[in-house]
Amino acid sequence: MNQRVFPSVLLLALAGPVAAQAAPPLTGFTTVSSAAERDVERRVDASIETADLDGWLRRLTAAPNQVGSPHNKENADFIATSLRDWGWRVKVEPVRVLVAYPSVQKLVLAGTDRYAADFTEPAIEGDDDTKRSEGVLPGMESYSPDGTVDAPLIFVNEGLSKDYDDLERTGQSVRGKVVLVKSSGAGRWVKPRLAQQHGAVGVVIYSDPEADGFAKGDVYPTGAWRTPRTVQRGTLGIDSVLDASAAKTIQAQKRTGDLGIPVVTIGYGDAEHFLRALGGPVVPNRWQGGLPLTYHVGGDAQVHLEVRSPWEWRTLYNVIASLPGSEYPDEWVIRGVHHDAWVYGAWDPLAGTTALLAEARAVGELAKAGIRPKRTLVFASWDGEELGILGSKAWAERHATELSRKAVFYLNNDTTGRGFLSAAGDPSLAALVDEVAGDLRDPETGASVRERCEAKRAVDAAEKGKDVRGPIVPPRLGTGSDYLPFAHRLGVPSLHVRYGYDRDGDEESVPVYHSLYDTYAHYQRFGDPGLRYVNLLARTNARLALRVANAEVLPWRYTAFAESLGQDIDRLAAGATAAHRDALRHNGLVDSGAYRLADVAYRGLRPPARVDDRWREVDLGTLRDAQRQLLAAARAYDRAASAAGDLPPRRRDAVNRALREVAPAFVQASGLPQRPWYRHLLQAPGRREGEDVAPLPAIGDAIDARSWDEASVEVTATAEATRRATAALAKATDALSKGR
Repeated sequence: MNQRVFPSVLLLALAGPVAAQAAPPLTGFTTVSSAAERDVERRVDASIETADLDGWLRRLTAAPNQVGSPHNKENADFIATSLRDWGWRVKVEPVRVLVAYPSVQKLVLAGTDRYAADFTEPAIEGDDDTKRSEGVLPGMESYSPDGTVDAPLIFVNEGLSKDYDDLERTGQSVRGKVVLVKSSGAGRWVKPRLAQQHGAVGVVIYSDPEADGFAKGDVYPTGAWRTPRTVQRGTLGIDSVLDASAAKTIQAQKRTGDLGIPVVTIGYGDAEHFLRALGGPVVPNRWQGGLPLTYHVGGDAQVHLEVRSPWEWRTLYNVIASLPGSEYPDEWVIRGVHHDAWVYGAWDPLAGTTALLAEARAVGELAKAGIRPKRTLVFASWDGEELGILGSKAWAERHATELSRKAVFYLNNDTTGRGFLSAAGDPSLAALVDEVAGDLRDPETGASVRERCEAKRAVDAAEKGKDVRGPIVPPRLGTGSDYLPFAHRLGVPSLHVRYGYDRDGDEESVPVYHSLYDTYAHYQRFGDPGLRYVNLLARTNARLALRVANAEVLPWRYTAFAESLGQDIDRLAAGATAAHRDALRHNGLVDSGAYRLADVAYRGLRPPARVDDRWREVDLGTLRDAQRQLLAAARAYDRAASAAGDLPPRRRDAVNRALREVAPAFVQASGLPQRPWYRHLLQAPGRREGEDVAPLPAIGDAIDARSWDEASVEVTATAEATRRATAALAKATDALSKGR
């Protein structure tokens, strides 16, 4: 998965001022409505306690698991066979995709200090898996364009737009050069494309120790952190991979449509040699990294960069298991986690896959005993996530019509460890998560999962001189894992759940992310010793899935949902106003010569360029009015749901039908104007560097592009969608209240 975009710890997401009123708890229609259902959860817990978690994780991580590897297929077969044995109906759905793993990679420093980067990782004493070479991919960026380049090397910090602005002030340019950048700051697919836009002819990405190396703690095997020779693997992304004609064009050209320069990735041990060879100006202060040297911009040292890949067709194997519901077989609760990995993948994602196996075994045992969920459960073990979320996208596209009718909930795992509960997703699911967190005990402290998260939230707020206030609401989903097609394209209410520590502000920090060292041994020592949190994750997932599957009325609450929309409107307006104000201030300082007078003379910096300060106010009034109406309807529904008792089947079904109209109301069939694959009007992956999720993306994208008329159109479309959701909630409330 993509490390940069994992959601924040659930209980650290503080609501804004408009959210001072907490959403009603799940009383009335609770997610566990009977002693029998509590007994079901106890039986599930007991089964998970006896599951062979250690054996499964050891087996799943026994060999490299990248797409196309023999062991990845063996894992798919093992998962499918296990699920069949436990009573599930199983299909293995293959998907043909184009894959580019480099077979030739060279990065050589020319001249008297000649040095060649090494893309392999040495074995670690005490971790036998690291001694294997068969089937292990070197450090690499899949889908790097083929190419050979001999050019000067230049350092540009994290390779973001602000870094290129800083570089311009030094009088340097990347045009015709190979760019060296840190891996932090944004997803790896952003950096090469920005470099290309600025005229670079190649890119080298490295992991600086300030992010996840010795600056964070002892390196492996003494501690958990990245060694000098630890190399990330990853994907630069591929579009139209399911379009055979487009993929054949890509295969013939050996490059994707929007990227044409070669890209490699190296460890900080290799990067140090190249950084020491750079002359030129000393970097701006914020560019200085964690290596024991003074970083320079460079632009003088020559390098040879070469990448060659076979660009071959490989097969993905999605394992799809179903357990038909006893009462609502045409309503699906979908649970997913991928099984492909970069090398062994213990942290990412196979600890989560182990949890899925434990859940499936427990639920299958109940089904064999005659206890079936009311709604159909669909458990999915996806393939191809690490290459760009290929398997789940393909399956969701293939079954889009059926999913639009049947899917009521999608629950995702990916990377996981130990520590605090983290959940991101639709705000209407906040009460469900909060209730489940209150029922489970944290293995390290004995407190409830909710109590531990609340304590963390309070301490973090106090350290910033703030008090905790407002309800706890999951942040909306951005990008980075298999929830993408369900949440952003189909509009299915979705959650992404994990356990982990907050590591100095990087909640998802996996010390050996996408490297050879993401092994069973490393995970058992540093990820989750004894797999107590894998056990807890399985019980968390099982409760979430079964409480939705067995609920008489879907356990969504909408006050937090409506309040979150209000916050998003406020953030969008404030952010746009601030951006315009900052642009005017910046240009005023440039025009007045203030930058020239304020700069330190010996750095020899040029004044920055002027920025685009064109502006037109976008009227958000209609959307604000619609949000207030939604909030009133949400509060009315939540009050009615909290007070409701048993309903006759006809009224219960009417409530559920109405609730199932709320989420699709925000799905725009034509997609977002500037990126039509995404359809959700309230959330999409952020387009700005380092931004996880973009709230109100259709409006925000238009404002960023200075497309004022388009922004007004999208305000109207989002307001209309909000009114449709309001009408659906009113119908649900009316169905609840009849005859009371």
